[in-house]
Amino acid sequence: MNLIETYDDLLCNCAELEEARKGGGQVKGLYAGLIGRGSVFLPYLTSDGIAFAPSRFIGYAENTVLGHGRLEGRHGWHTTTRVREILRAQFGFTIWNVVDEAANSHYQSFCGSLGIVPRRSKKTFWITPEVGDWLEQNTIDHADAHEEIAALEHDVLIDTSFPETTREAIVKARIGQGLFRRRVIQKYGCCLITEIEERSLLVASHIKPWRDCRKDPRECLDPENALLLSPTWDRLFDQGFISFTDRGEMIISDDLTQSTRKALGVRKRKIKLTRGQVAYMAWHREIHGYE
Repeated sequence: MNLIETYDDLLCNCAELEEARKGGGQVKGLYAGLIGRGSVFLPYLTSDGIAFAPSRFIGYAENTVLGHGRLEGRHGWHTTTRVREILRAQFGFTIWNVVDEAANSHYQSFCGSLGIVPRRSKKTFWITPEVGDWLEQNTIDHADAHEEIAALEHDVLIDTSFPETTREAIVKARIGQGLFRRRVIQKYGCCLITEIEERSLLVASHIKPWRDCRKDPRECLDPENALLLSPTWDRLFDQGFISFTDRGEMIISDDLTQSTRKALGVRKRKIKLTRGQVAYMAWHREIHGYE
């Protein structure tokens, strides 16, 4: 089991993936599994748009979709490192695999077009110069996301299994307002990290995402399903740059650079979590790739 040696080796593996994508039967099923389970991807351009190659596949020399599952000792760290080295040799500078909202939007659409439900985890991408240019010219309109949220809120508002006031409270809870915000502030009183008490600077942020709990008002409006944070810490938590262990110990993503950590004053801290918050926190760690 050898790792790739050249950029051409990498391109050959992408070509293998393309054949599988356009094929059928067992090969197509195995291909779908590779795409859906992956966490680190090389986006590449095809005749019909953009596609995504998982690091764990393209990092091995002369890999095949049928043979990949039989490889022994597969390790994502090895392939990620090798792909980074190959890209550096090809383009003359280091391309790091990073979180990229535009690439992730296209990845989600790519999965949808193939009928794939991707694994809940943080995705990172190597953005090569040509892919970067393509993404600039083919930005997905975030109106699609707004339409999806609007549709979800509409579903809540017409669900007569709940009283109207409860339905309205659930919709407001999505952005941390209304009854949900009041209950979270009453329960915690201050930012759980900085201990700031100024209410205008406190954000009630769901731990388990609203869209995953909106059908159950006990979860959607549950103050245990929340962290009360000041804006910077809320943003870091919402974007998955930080999370917490069951003991309340902060986990900091490797994607948050040292310079950014220093500028924002981000250092490992410990907060006190209730049993309820601990139960919800597993969702946050899974969604953002900490588990």
